[in-house]
Amino acid sequence: MKKILIPIDFTLNSFQTIDYVLDLFKDEACDFYILNTYTYNTNSLDAIQMLQVDDDWFEQPKQQSIRQLGTLVERYTLNLKYVNHRFYAVSECLSLLDAIKKCINTLSIDLIILTSKKENNIGKKTKNIVDKIRSCPVLLVPPHASACKKNNLTIASDFKEKINPLEINKFLNILENTNLQITILVLGKQNTLSANASDNLETILKSMQPLLRGPIQLHYAGTFYKLKDYARAHLDGIMCIVDKKPDVFRKIGLFHSNIFSTLKQLRANTVLTIHQ
Repeated sequence: MKKILIPIDFTLNSFQTIDYVLDLFKDEACDFYILNTYTYNTNSLDAIQMLQVDDDWFEQPKQQSIRQLGTLVERYTLNLKYVNHRFYAVSECLSLLDAIKKCINTLSIDLIILTSKKENNIGKKTKNIVDKIRSCPVLLVPPHASACKKNNLTIASDFKEKINPLEINKFLNILENTNLQITILVLGKQNTLSANASDNLETILKSMQPLLRGPIQLHYAGTFYKLKDYARAHLDGIMCIVDKKPDVFRKIGLFHSNIFSTLKQLRANTVLTIHQ
C-alpha cells in the first residue's frame, strides 16, 4: 500500500485537493492519511489566567479537529470512489511542519500533498515544508486541479548538477499501475550542453526507463525563461522541479532555496518538488 499524507484545513480548496488526488491515484492501492493540526491561542492570557483555564478550554480544539476529521473520513469511506483506497484521520496538537515530520517517521509516508494558493506569493507554511522536509517528495496542488486520463510528468532541469533519482523513482513507484508519460524538459540548448550536464541527463534517463511502460520524451527549452511558457501550455500535467542540496548559508537561515522563484512561475500547475 502506498501511504499518502494530505494536510487539510477544512476549506473548499483542501477538499478539491483530496478529490484530485483520489482521481490521480485511482489505479493504485493507497492509504490516505488526512491530517489536521490545531494549537491553543494563549497570547491573550497571562500566567494567572492560564492557571484558571479549565479542561474544556483545552479539549475544545482537540474535539473539534477529531469531529471534523471523523466526519470527512466517514464520508469518503461510505462513498468510496475507488475500492483500492483507504482513509485514516490524524489529529495533532503541533505545528504543521512538526506534525508532518512526525507522520513521516511513524507512518512511513511515501508522498506529501499540499494545497497551493491562488496568490502569486507562496504561503509561509508551504515554503517552510518544502524547505525543511527533505526525506519525502512533496506534491503541490493548485485550486481546481483535475487529473487527466493520461497523466504526464515533466521533469525540468538544466542538469548542471547530478539529480538524485531516489525521490523521482519513489513517485513513479506510487503510480506503478498508472498510464504515466514522462517528459524531460532540458532548460538549455541541445548543442550547448556541457559534458557534465549531458552525463547527468543520461544518468536520470537510465534510472527511470525500467520503471516506465513507454519511452521518455525529451525536449529542450533553450533557456530557463521558456519554462513558464511550457508550464502554461501543460496545465493538465505535473511539473517536477529539483531543490538543490542546501549549503551552509541555507542551513543557518541566511538564504532560502531558489526553488521558490521557480514555483512562482508554476503557480497554476500541479508541481512535484524533489530534493537532492
